[in-house]
Amino acid sequence: MNVISFRQYQMSQSFIKHVENYQLNESDNQSSVVDSILKGLSKDLKFNYALVFTFGAGIKAMFPIVENLIKNENINIDLATENIVLLTLASLSITYLEESNNRSGDKKVPCQCDPKPENCEICNGTGMVDSVVSKEDARTILEELKLRGIGNGIVRKVVACFKSVGKFLRMLFRNSTYVISGLIDMLGYTMILMPTMNAISAVVGEYNLNFETLPGNLLSIAAGVGTFLTKNIFNLLVTKIKKKTNIDVDTKHLDIPVAAKPYEISDGDEDLENLKGNSLIKEQ
Repeated sequence: MNVISFRQYQMSQSFIKHVENYQLNESDNQSSVVDSILKGLSKDLKFNYALVFTFGAGIKAMFPIVENLIKNENINIDLATENIVLLTLASLSITYLEESNNRSGDKKVPCQCDPKPENCEICNGTGMVDSVVSKEDARTILEELKLRGIGNGIVRKVVACFKSVGKFLRMLFRNSTYVISGLIDMLGYTMILMPTMNAISAVVGEYNLNFETLPGNLLSIAAGVGTFLTKNIFNLLVTKIKKKTNIDVDTKHLDIPVAAKPYEISDGDEDLENLKGNSLIKEQ
């Protein structure tokens, strides 16, 4: 039996409590605000609207986490809702490029239909599909953030935390029926995405976690939750969510287009500047 510290016990219990007590409509007002902001940003900055469609739910889910981390870090930037939305979009875009193994931000990427593309209705036999995120889109968003006083160093920190959230999810799901290899995979399960991210945000606020302390503490929470629930961790939590919302989670799965087969994220830090010579994130 695994032995956990009292702090791990407290944080894990807090996480489970917030997942169980999540109210489906508690973020409805914020959701409409975020939708409006994303539409306006897409129009003004002229980035691919597929970003809004693909990452909309993820931005709404990750927004409070990003906001709390910045507040706890005492970073001197404008915390206007639009700025946090744009920062979250940028960080999800970079995370997507890495998890889909398209670090260079190519507009066209291999379809998952290989080795028989001639039978694929998605790529129409070409073997290639449009990437949700391109290098140009990512750079446009990053440049706009710089103009607002939010440099690439902050984006780098948020991306690192998003990747740690992905590892956390992978640990929770490893014995469940849900195949989650990273954060982007989780965007397809909206009815468990929102309660899970809400619980992480609550723990970040309760324990004053910041960019440096979040990754290690997420591992502690995962270990603690695993100790309490042992097997089928998220199957049990999802069952409780279903009972509260009367919604069949499985029917809510969205088809999130992934450019290529996701690779396993290593335990070490990824070099976000090494994007086949196309450095999207650089220090100011």
